[in-house]
Amino acid sequence: MLQDLRYSWRELCKKPGLALTAITSLTLGIGATTAVFSVMYGLLANPYPYQGANRMIHITVLTESGDRRWIGITGPQLKALRQLKSFESVAASWGTWNLTTTDEDLPEDVPSTELTANAGIHFGVPALLGRTLIPSDAPDGQDPQPVVVLSYLFWQRHFNADPSVVGRRIQLVHKNYTIIGVLPSRFT
Repeated sequence: MLQDLRYSWRELCKKPGLALTAITSLTLGIGATTAVFSVMYGLLANPYPYQGANRMIHITVLTESGDRRWIGITGPQLKALRQLKSFESVAASWGTWNLTTTDEDLPEDVPSTELTANAGIHFGVPALLGRTLIPSDAPDGQDPQPVVVLSYLFWQRHFNADPSVVGRRIQLVHKNYTIIGVLPSRFT
């Protein structure tokens, strides 16, 4: 093997143009393959950053015309779903709408989603800063705590990616909320 390596080295020194071409070709080929694999892995093999994403389901109903529709469930229905042995964990979104920041001179519409308090545990994605929602943020039979977890894009745009944002307050539609965390960039 040493004899082969010495012979290869001598031949490469005799023809440096060929050596440069071979090294460049290998570099470009490996780089292109890595880039394509990364994109394909991100889109097909691992499209969601959630823990156990391949075991998650969304409950929908099928109308008579064959259209799929999201269903709205009530608190008691959610409680009944959580008691079923066929589900390991159940989280729900109570709605998506725009809220308006009202603590600054220029109001901004903010898309928001109200989630059940176990959503942070359910999705299994740790916060980039602070923490995600936990069950004690909305105890059964009580009003939920006025807390928010910011999306990565909103944190960058509205707070200039300030790492000390956790613990600060934000006012949405004239109600104060405490920022408890910032989600990572892939979380949607």
